[in-house]
Amino acid sequence: MTSLPRHHPAPQPEAMPRLRRLALALLAGATLIAGCTSLQEPGAGPASVDRAERLLRQGNPVAAAQMYERLSAANAPPDQAEFALHAARAWLAAERPADADRMLGTLGPSLTPAQQFTRSLLVVEVLSAQRQNQVAWRQAAAIAEPRNAADAARLFRLRQHTALRAGQPVEGVRAGIARERVATTDAEREQARRELLGDLRAAIDRGQRVDPAASNEALIRGWLEIGQIAANASRSPLGAGPAIDRWRGRYPGHPASTIAMAEIIAAGSADGIAPGRGGPVALLLPLTGRQSAAASLVRDGFQAGIAQLPQPSRPEVRIYDTGTMSVSAALQAALADGSGLIAGPLTREEVQSAVELYSGAVPLLLLNNLASGSAGRGIYQYALSPEDEARQIARRALAAGQRRALVFAPSGDWGNRVLAAFSQELTSGGGTVLSQATYDAPRSDLTAMITRALAVDESRARMRRVQQIVGGDLVFETHRRSDVDFILAAGQQPLALRQILPQLRFFGAGDLPTYITVDGLDPDPVGNRDLEGAQFADMPWALEESGPVAEIRANTQPQWGPRGPRLSRLFAFGHDAAALAVALGARQQPAWPVAGLTGRLSVAADGRVERDLDWARLSEGLPRRLDLLR
Repeated sequence: MTSLPRHHPAPQPEAMPRLRRLALALLAGATLIAGCTSLQEPGAGPASVDRAERLLRQGNPVAAAQMYERLSAANAPPDQAEFALHAARAWLAAERPADADRMLGTLGPSLTPAQQFTRSLLVVEVLSAQRQNQVAWRQAAAIAEPRNAADAARLFRLRQHTALRAGQPVEGVRAGIARERVATTDAEREQARRELLGDLRAAIDRGQRVDPAASNEALIRGWLEIGQIAANASRSPLGAGPAIDRWRGRYPGHPASTIAMAEIIAAGSADGIAPGRGGPVALLLPLTGRQSAAASLVRDGFQAGIAQLPQPSRPEVRIYDTGTMSVSAALQAALADGSGLIAGPLTREEVQSAVELYSGAVPLLLLNNLASGSAGRGIYQYALSPEDEARQIARRALAAGQRRALVFAPSGDWGNRVLAAFSQELTSGGGTVLSQATYDAPRSDLTAMITRALAVDESRARMRRVQQIVGGDLVFETHRRSDVDFILAAGQQPLALRQILPQLRFFGAGDLPTYITVDGLDPDPVGNRDLEGAQFADMPWALEESGPVAEIRANTQPQWGPRGPRLSRLFAFGHDAAALAVALGARQQPAWPVAGLTGRLSVAADGRVERDLDWARLSEGLPRRLDLLR
């Protein structure tokens, strides 16, 4: 089916007796008419309304449309128009909007008011099927509300669908509210609510941004928020119940309250969200030793995530301390305890050992990446990796038409990984790294590095040669190279980036789009003023100011707050590890991506968990969230 509303109204009751009489009167000449059309079984043969309706019910809209066309060609107005409208509707059901548009073009000016209204709706449906969403929305918005309640409901249903396709979620909700207003029965009102929630969820799943802050009306904001909760619940099993309870507290008496639990929680359970492999979930973390601070935050986040599941489907979590026992012993103990899935271990050394010892008995969710390559079937790798940022910076630059890059990165393993990931992604998309430079902030001459990369030193050398030729001093302005589209300044230390970016501006590169890695941000907004205008990719946990992610952050603050916002990312990481553990252990294939706190999570063919991040730009030292490039 196309993106059109599923329900296409049947011929109006008052028109049916007349149409059937006309069709019966045409049986003698129908064979001749059929000879002028393409013969398709079971659509060939005498044309009649009954046959056309039966073909539609049997799932053969093409044959039905052809039969309606034959009936239209054999009749005079207004019946000719009635059959043409039904033919257009059948062509839409067959996903052939061009043929539907052709039939609408056969309509003359002498239409009844009911036919004019139906034609207006079909024009919008054709435009929508042809992906002309903005035009379709303007056409739908211009149609006057009819007095008849059933017709008004048809119009508002179409407006709701079209507005959401056109990126107008507030107007889509307004149309849904209006549809409920004209409903005449409780069943119709319930159906209107269910379809509005379903349309909002589908819009968010398509990647549309639905921001509750876009409206000041509590009724509309409530719908937009519950749409976010529904979309998140369809991809991540954690937190839907508590999120709905908090939503109800903010919007008491909201009409969506009557359907929220049934449409979100029950639907999720029906899709197999609850873990189905049996046995507890094993969590392997170094809770003793030098990694204990980080590991404890991951543990707390994991437990908080599991705690949001409904009690009947909440798996037991058993924790094994790899700080006091070897990875081998922890794996053996987890398997002996009947674990259905193992999450961990955490450090790079531990995950390498785990893979070497893995027996394949249960799924293994590593909480770090291996140095290289796939780990094999049944092993998944999830990490807060700077390579994720590097790849997404390359993709965003390419999407913006920026192909030629200068790259600065710190020396060492971290910088080498970032450089490799960025360069591979950029070049595979047709881009080029014109120059790359590594630095050691305390020891490197950053000015010399920057002038070499920008070819400013070459400009100065030309100036000196000219001075030697002509003699004496000259007024001369040095220039940077002109073939650069953008700059990536990667760094783990805020101080390094606060030295690099001002010098880039000083040497004439301030007009170039500049991307940075989130590790280089200063926790103090005042310290970020030197990074003004820089863009970066970050997790929703750090950027979302409203909605379900912001709610979880606020509600869990007592668990991570004393350790500060920067370390809280590890809490979010643990929370998402729980969501992934549940998704990977589900009875059915999960719906990827999973909407997480650290990004929209999906699993690549090699078992690596990929994070689709959000985007922000620094303004006056503070991150300002940008719309996602999709």
